[in-house]
Amino acid sequence: MPPRERNLMASSSRRGAKNKKPLPILRFSVIFLTFLSLFSIALYSKRVRRRSEIGTVAYSLWFEPDENDDLSSRVSTFIGENAKDDVVFKPHVTLLGPIYEPDESAIVSKTEKMVREIREKRTRFGEIRFPKGAQVGQTYFQCVYLEAELTANLVHAREKAIDAFDARDARRYMPHMSLVYSDDERDERLRLKSKADEVFKNALETLDEAHAEAFTPTSVSLWKTDVEDKSCKTWRKVKEFPLS
Repeated sequence: MPPRERNLMASSSRRGAKNKKPLPILRFSVIFLTFLSLFSIALYSKRVRRRSEIGTVAYSLWFEPDENDDLSSRVSTFIGENAKDDVVFKPHVTLLGPIYEPDESAIVSKTEKMVREIREKRTRFGEIRFPKGAQVGQTYFQCVYLEAELTANLVHAREKAIDAFDARDARRYMPHMSLVYSDDERDERLRLKSKADEVFKNALETLDEAHAEAFTPTSVSLWKTDVEDKSCKTWRKVKEFPLS
């Protein structure tokens, strides 16, 4: 074979080899992504099956203000006077929920351990503040609410709760105290917000954050909540765990 043809063939072979190099990497990437997707689907399906086996009963962790607290009294009154279909509930800020667990004694034990770890980190939990006043949401359980300030104490407590119950799929945390549970249209939600604005201060608007609505939690409450029961009539407190 003439030298010129040999050089052309060699050059062509080198180009072909260069073109083939990325293929194993691409193939590995496709396999890895496929495996990752299948693993995620399997994990999600396992959790769905587990929840299905347990049923719709779930638990939630709440911070509740003392019943004699001024904010608690005003929130309770507002909830009672503006309840839709007689849906009333205790004033609270949810730390984590819903938590699906078939064994109540196990969830009590985990909550006890979690609160003990929170106490070890914080000698005093500090206030939960609501500087923004009343807000309008888009879901049944967030029809109208007071949005809480996301403090270091709340973030720490939330992380401990997620670790305790392996709730890695928990949604982004937006601590709040609900004032109304309802599926009302936006116009009605805005009307309720206007009523709430007459009762609860918006410290950001008045530039008086030192006097924002607030309460100091003294415990974490474990509640058994049926997520299908929007009337809240079957909800019950299981146990209260002191923060000090």
